[in-house]
Amino acid sequence: KLINGIYRKAMNIKRNCIFLLDKEKDKTDAKLRYRIKWGDNTVAFNVGYRVDIDKWSPDSQRCKNNTTHGTKKVHSSIINKAIQNYEDICDNIFFLFEQKGLSPTQNEFKDEFNQRLGKKVRAQRTLFEYHTEFMIEQGKESQWEEATYKEHRTIQRRLKDFAPSLEFEDLTKQGLSKFVDYMHTVPISSKKKGLKNSSIRKNLDNLKWFLRWATQKGYNKELAFTTFQPKLKEVRNTVVYLTWEELMLIYNFKTPSSCSHLEKVKDVFCFCCFTSLRYSDVANLKRSNVYEDHILVTTIKTYDTLRIELNKYSKAILEKYKDEVYDNNLALPVISNQKMNDALKELGEMCGIDAPVSITYYKGSERIDEVYKKYELLTTHCGRRTFISNAIMLGIPPEVVMKWTGHEDYRTMKPYIAIADKEKKNAMDLFNKK
Repeated sequence: KLINGIYRKAMNIKRNCIFLLDKEKDKTDAKLRYRIKWGDNTVAFNVGYRVDIDKWSPDSQRCKNNTTHGTKKVHSSIINKAIQNYEDICDNIFFLFEQKGLSPTQNEFKDEFNQRLGKKVRAQRTLFEYHTEFMIEQGKESQWEEATYKEHRTIQRRLKDFAPSLEFEDLTKQGLSKFVDYMHTVPISSKKKGLKNSSIRKNLDNLKWFLRWATQKGYNKELAFTTFQPKLKEVRNTVVYLTWEELMLIYNFKTPSSCSHLEKVKDVFCFCCFTSLRYSDVANLKRSNVYEDHILVTTIKTYDTLRIELNKYSKAILEKYKDEVYDNNLALPVISNQKMNDALKELGEMCGIDAPVSITYYKGSERIDEVYKKYELLTTHCGRRTFISNAIMLGIPPEVVMKWTGHEDYRTMKPYIAIADKEKKNAMDLFNKK
C-alpha cells in the first residue's frame, strides 16, 4: 500500500461513463460526446467527430466496423481509436486520484483530462502534484518497496518546507544550491539540525530522478540539474558486522523467559548471518524455497535468482521451526523490520556486544566523529554484512561469496576484503606479543 497520501486504503471511485450522440433534428449524423458521472459530479467532453446515427452501436459504445462517418467520411477505426483513448485517459485519472485517497472535483478532472489530451488548461498542476504522479507511476512500474516510497515522500516534504510555491523554473543552479544550503540547516530533531552530506547526496539523487522523469514527460524545461554537482565531503560508510565470536555469542544465547520475544528475533537474524539474506528476502522465504541442502530465492530488491547452500547453523534454525505454521507458508517467524531492529539492539546489549565502533561523517565542511557501542548499531542488514565479512575471513574466495549474495562486481566487495586484510594483520601481530 502507499501511505501518507500515496498509498492509503484502496479507494474505488464509482462512476458512470458513456459515449452519447448529440442528435439534431433532421440530421442523420450527430456530435459524439463523452459523459462521466461520479458522486454529484458530471463532466462531458466533445470527442471531435460526427457519427452517422445508424452506424453507431450503443451496446459496444463504438462505431460499427468498416463504416465511414460525417461529411468528411472519417473511417470507423479512427473514431474508435479516439474513443479508446478517451476511456484510457479517464481510467488513468481516476486511478491517480484513487491512489491519493481523494475524489476529484469537476474542475480537477477536466483540467487533468484536457492536460492529457494536449489541450491548454485553466491552470498548471504544481510541481508537488507532478511529483505525486511520479511516485505513483514509477512506484507501480518499478515495484518500489516501502523504503523507496518513504525516501521520495521525504524529499517532497523537504521541498515543500524549503519553498511551498516551488516551480520547475526555480530549480536553476542557484536554486539547487539554495536547496542544498537549506538541507545543511533543516531541523532533524529537537536536538539535531542539518543532514549529513551523504544524506544530502541521496536526497539530490532522488530529486534528479524526478526531474529526469518530468523532463521526459515534457513537464520540466529547466535543465540545470543535469550538470549540478555540489562539492560534498563524504567518507565511506563504516561496515558494521559481527565477528565470528560475537555471532556465536548471539547464536548460543539462552533468552530469558521474561524476554521470550527475542528468541525468534535471534534465530531470524542468525539465519541472515549464515545465508547472506536481506531482511526483505528472509521475510518472504517460503517453505517451497527450502530444499534439503540449499534454499532457492528470487531476491525482492534485485530480482536475482540465487541458490544458497545451507550450513549446519542455517539448517538447525530451519529445523527448529519446521513444524510451525505461518501465514503464506513462510518458513520463519519474521516480525516487522523496525521492531526487529529495536529488538536486535536489546539482544546485542544482553549478549555484551559492546565493542566501540567509530562512525565518521561530514555535515557541510565539519567532520564529526562519534563512538557507539556495537549493539547500538545492530540492524537486520548487519546479518548480510556479517555473512560476507566472515566468509571472506574464513578464506572463501570473493567470487564464490558473490554467487551467494548476488553481487555483480568486486567494487561492492572491496570494503569486506579490506576488513579481512586488517584482521589478518591483527592476527599476525599476536606473534609480536609472545
